[in-house]
Amino acid sequence: MSCPGMWWTAAEQPLRLEAYYCTNGIATMIGGLLGYAIGHITTGALDRWMYVFIIFGSVSIVWGVVVLLFLPDLPSTAKFLTERERYVAVERVASNRQGVKNTHFKKYQLMQALRDPKTWILFIMAVGAQVPNSALTSVSFFLFLRPKMRGATKLTQRNSQFTSIIVGSFGFDTLGTQYLQVPGGFIQFAALLGGGFICSHFPNSRCIVMIAANLICILGAAMLVGLPASNKWGRLVGLWLCYFQGLGFSMSLTMVSSNVAGYTKKQVTGTILFVGYCVGNIIGKLTP
Repeated sequence: MSCPGMWWTAAEQPLRLEAYYCTNGIATMIGGLLGYAIGHITTGALDRWMYVFIIFGSVSIVWGVVVLLFLPDLPSTAKFLTERERYVAVERVASNRQGVKNTHFKKYQLMQALRDPKTWILFIMAVGAQVPNSALTSVSFFLFLRPKMRGATKLTQRNSQFTSIIVGSFGFDTLGTQYLQVPGGFIQFAALLGGGFICSHFPNSRCIVMIAANLICILGAAMLVGLPASNKWGRLVGLWLCYFQGLGFSMSLTMVSSNVAGYTKKQVTGTILFVGYCVGNIIGKLTP
């Protein structure tokens, strides 16, 4: 898949990338409702949690094939554009000075990426941002699976600690916890789209938006930890505020797409960023 810098100018990228990533919030809302529906499956030889993987996995595979067949890698290969439109599409992003897609590996760009302090700042930020995100994304799912999973571990219990307290205070059963994903998904959707709009209309504001989003996420986590159990609405709001985390991380991806030149360097930087994403998710699941 081509990087955004090959399709849009640097000023256009934040809003368009955030419009893409805000679909995570839509997926969270729809996924919560579908998870509730799947939880009511009472027929068949499979456990309910298996249907989650079968249904969502099948849809992902089918849509992946559609994307592979119809989504072009470059403006110059886009079949829905005329020859002149392809030329214009390439020329309009020439000001990005980020190069074009080149599968030839360039060692010097690899070394530049490894020596660039921005690469490791983004890596550390990705690790830190995904520690709370890991707990958030696995909590509701583990609560949904736990009654059906054989040999549930203490790891599952630790991951669901904060949310299980909130859910218990509201009297929700296991299936009812799926409803809690809907408001959080809407907040994530609105935050990502709003952040992209701000960065597109106010130059040099991406770092400020990232800081603001992460501070809101920290505030939400502090509310979960610090508020008494009797303040159930406050703790629930704190849980929803944690969904601002998605804005901070996705904004770091726009910085890679628009601020890193050279195809090899861009790919290496993006790979390191996603390694940090994976490491943070691993740590989050192991955090007591």
